[in-house]
Amino acid sequence: MGAGPSSQISHVSDVASVSYASGVSTYNGKIVLTPYEEVEPRLDAWDFYDDTYQFDLFIQGYRAIQDRSYEDMKSFYQVSGIHGLPYTAYDGVTSHNTYKPSEWSHGRFGGYCHHGDVLFPSWHRPYVMLIEALIIEEAKLIAEKYPSNEKEKYVKAAKKLRHPYFDWAGEKAVNGLPEYFYKSELEINTPTGKNKIKNPLKSYTLPVDLSQPLAKGHNPNDKPHYIVPNTTYNPFTPKGYPTVRYPNPNYEDQYDLLNFNMSIYVNSVFKPSIYQMFQVDDYLHFSNHAVTSDDRQLPDSFSGHPTPTDTAGFAHFASVETPHDGFHLISGGLGGHMAYVDLTTFDPLFYFHHANVDRFLALWQAVYPNSWVPKNVAINGTFTDEMYSTVDEFWDLTPFRKSETEFWNSADVRDIEKLGYTYPELQKFKGKDPKELHNYLFELYKPDPHFGRRFFVKVTIAMGKLIGPYYIRVFVDLYNADAKTPVTSPHFAGLIAMWNSINNFQANSTSYIVGSVDITAAMERLGIRNVTHEYSEETNPITGELNSTAIFNVDKDITLVPVMLDGKGVTAKEAGVSNIEVYTFLHDKVNPNFLVKNSGELIGSKKF
Repeated sequence: MGAGPSSQISHVSDVASVSYASGVSTYNGKIVLTPYEEVEPRLDAWDFYDDTYQFDLFIQGYRAIQDRSYEDMKSFYQVSGIHGLPYTAYDGVTSHNTYKPSEWSHGRFGGYCHHGDVLFPSWHRPYVMLIEALIIEEAKLIAEKYPSNEKEKYVKAAKKLRHPYFDWAGEKAVNGLPEYFYKSELEINTPTGKNKIKNPLKSYTLPVDLSQPLAKGHNPNDKPHYIVPNTTYNPFTPKGYPTVRYPNPNYEDQYDLLNFNMSIYVNSVFKPSIYQMFQVDDYLHFSNHAVTSDDRQLPDSFSGHPTPTDTAGFAHFASVETPHDGFHLISGGLGGHMAYVDLTTFDPLFYFHHANVDRFLALWQAVYPNSWVPKNVAINGTFTDEMYSTVDEFWDLTPFRKSETEFWNSADVRDIEKLGYTYPELQKFKGKDPKELHNYLFELYKPDPHFGRRFFVKVTIAMGKLIGPYYIRVFVDLYNADAKTPVTSPHFAGLIAMWNSINNFQANSTSYIVGSVDITAAMERLGIRNVTHEYSEETNPITGELNSTAIFNVDKDITLVPVMLDGKGVTAKEAGVSNIEVYTFLHDKVNPNFLVKNSGELIGSKKF
């Protein structure tokens, strides 16, 4: 093993030679995750529904792992508990630096997951594989139980089965979630014929309490006097209560709100973010949105290292983690499990979301195959890793075992075909010039039809000034915009999501997130000039006077509105905003990596 905590992890005794089954297996009581025997594609959530045999097996397999005893390491509860709460060891995986509850107040995260560092994309890869493998394991057993006239088709479907993804930046996502995510029951063909079963994709009912009770009235078991909590951190879910999305005072899902928000944010937030992401050619900038600026990122380990005087550090405003955060907030809502880092995995939608994040990772790899995980600092820490650990591609991705004595690392999971799965776009462009895939992705996620001059607002946000999650909405040419201004306003350009997993950064922290919003479409809607320094555009041809729309004043024309999940507005300074800048550029006249390298023209800036 390379650099990593492997020497600290509690292992079982070494075994000279072991033959492992495909998918997931138990050896000496330990869970081992191994590649699938065949390479099969993970399907889009909409297309997956049309594959009847796979869908039937997937639903039954999902139901089966949810119905397992919560103490079983192959249960939905235990797998979901890997990510955040309940901050306990999964499958006995600990280390000399195992998380202690007292470290919470110092900012250390108590789950195994990585956020805000270079391992964010690669750590979640074996995580999705684990839940996928457990579902497939059940599906193969169920397939064998079908009557002889159906068995062959279901056995074949079980071999092809992979976890589907929900592309929240795709055109279909404007319609919201597929209907099968919010039906209480699903009618499917089972080994005993057509049956209605409790839908495992709508929610998961907690077998034990999750998190801690809040003030009286803000807990689900306080009904009929339940008040959706306005706290920003970890609602309480009592034993016997399900996960929810946008809960109302009756602790019921509000899919009208979820789907409405999707209809707004797909084009204003998600598409532009993914479009930007595929411009970034360096894994460091692609992988995550957090950075330190005090030279703890090891000076010569990668090019472009920031100097200690560069207070904002890198500008991770086109990373895959940025829109990822946004979907968590937009799909969960106030009080909804998806919106909270510690609780999010207990909503089955999480795994569809992260299958899509993994898809973006795989597509980005195909476009930029020579860039991978660099050495970097993992600020937050995890259940097994202390804060500020120096990590790289050989760092153990705990708690995912590839054998009884070894854990998967980022180098191991770099090639998804070797893991036994792929994605439709990779199949379509396999063996072709990566530029063809790149152009296809630009066309797929283009935010609007304007490919000439573009304008971006870049926002630098100090972490820890305000405990999240919260949004920073960006409005154009609406000086008095506030938290009550609807996102349906033509002045709304997009938002930056602050989905914090960091709970107690000091006020003088040097860690920042840098977010960006493409304001070009909003400018088009409002008739604001989209060229620079053109005399014909800046003056009235009759009077010779300067047109009112000719000057772009950042101070007056860009309004930032930070909003908590409960709708309460706070000031930009309270939200940690330290600086806003507006850049413009022509796509064919600047470096394609413009967002990282700021290769456009600076229109103006404002400090807070």
